[in-house]
Amino acid sequence: MKLIKIIVYLIIIAVLIVSFTPLNLYYSNISKEIRPISLNEISGSAIKGTAGSVKYLGFELGKADWFVYPSSYDEITMDLDLSDELYNFNAKLINTVKSKIIKDLKGTADWKMIDQFLQFNHGELSGYLDFDFDHLEMREGLAYRINGRITTKELKLIEPIQKDMGEIEVVFKTDNPAIMVGQVNSTSNVLNVSGAIYIHKNHRWEVKLTLIPMPGEYEIEYALQNIGDRRPGGGRSLNIAGFY
Repeated sequence: MKLIKIIVYLIIIAVLIVSFTPLNLYYSNISKEIRPISLNEISGSAIKGTAGSVKYLGFELGKADWFVYPSSYDEITMDLDLSDELYNFNAKLINTVKSKIIKDLKGTADWKMIDQFLQFNHGELSGYLDFDFDHLEMREGLAYRINGRITTKELKLIEPIQKDMGEIEVVFKTDNPAIMVGQVNSTSNVLNVSGAIYIHKNHRWEVKLTLIPMPGEYEIEYALQNIGDRRPGGGRSLNIAGFY
């Protein structure tokens, strides 16, 4: 019994030391343990702190603020805010024995972050994406469960003509852990978007979309001409895939 009390006291002392010791004093000693994440311009502690620059696999993610605490006997939770010029997110990151979970992910991202991947060379869009996910879960490095949605907001074609593009929504609801599906739909008077985003258990993802301008929307058809492939019945088909 006395030994157990000594161990508990030692754990409490260790937690207090970590809580109040500035992280930048010992970050170089633990940096290898958190790769591929790297932190710069650190202030505060490992429990509650800020990094002016966060990188993941060499990609700049912006500024981070965090607060770490035990949420149960076998869970550690981090309240995280991540921001950059083009986006702002906040979420709870929960680390358990079996999985890594992101809960209550909310935030926005400028449309420019997606635009660069679509070869949108004959027009220009403005707007942003609204993220609202209640649960994202990884087990053994594989996507296991995703529930939430992404919605375009204030999406407008500003070149070659100004047009309101309406909303495009991707809704994820996991029924089968082997494959997660995000159904894509649109509410637009100028462009119909339908299809799905697939996230497979074998580290593979796919995007299969159909984009069909409404009758008479020649400017929309012109703006889309470099995206994906031409459909025999009109519009474009976008089929891309990769690995995560």
